[in-house]
Amino acid sequence: MTIAVKMVNDTIKMISETNSLFDMLLQFEKVLAEIDLYAFRNWFKGEILEGPTLKRHYVVVKLLYGINEMPDPEGAKRLMARGCLVSYEKDTLVTPKKVRGYSDINIETRADGTNRYRAKPQSDPVWVVTVEMPRRYVDEFITDVVETDADAYVDTEAMNTETEIDQEEQLGGFDDAMGGEDFGFEDELGGF
Repeated sequence: MTIAVKMVNDTIKMISETNSLFDMLLQFEKVLAEIDLYAFRNWFKGEILEGPTLKRHYVVVKLLYGINEMPDPEGAKRLMARGCLVSYEKDTLVTPKKVRGYSDINIETRADGTNRYRAKPQSDPVWVVTVEMPRRYVDEFITDVVETDADAYVDTEAMNTETEIDQEEQLGGFDDAMGGEDFGFEDELGGF
């Protein structure tokens, strides 16, 4: 898969617009800091490429590193010791070249006869590190809505309310099953 700069920009925009994703990302980063992952070479240089994405048991974040800035695999061992899944893969990042001269520009002629100038694309090899962290580490944040897929949202507050209602109904059902009768235990035991 070739990575375009637009994908990175879209991810940053999505995170900045959604407080719950930002909170989740802060919790994710807090776990990385608590296990002293940043003490290992190049781990602090990662840029968010994708995520955080919620799965059933994991929160997935993809980090982008330059080809000469691969994070130390010893740091990944610390993550794996805490139940995280870490994978490395090489990929290509396509960015526009810096325009320094006329040779760095592609000229396209539009249908109406005008010219459009675009910077030539430049491909650079990169490392993509995928970290799948168990949700128990990042579910501590309080949020009303959490994004699970690109367009699907889960209202966690409503889920908590439904769970509480179900528990109350179960307890209420127990009282109803007993018929709400007074069995006189208080009188026999001295009326506690």
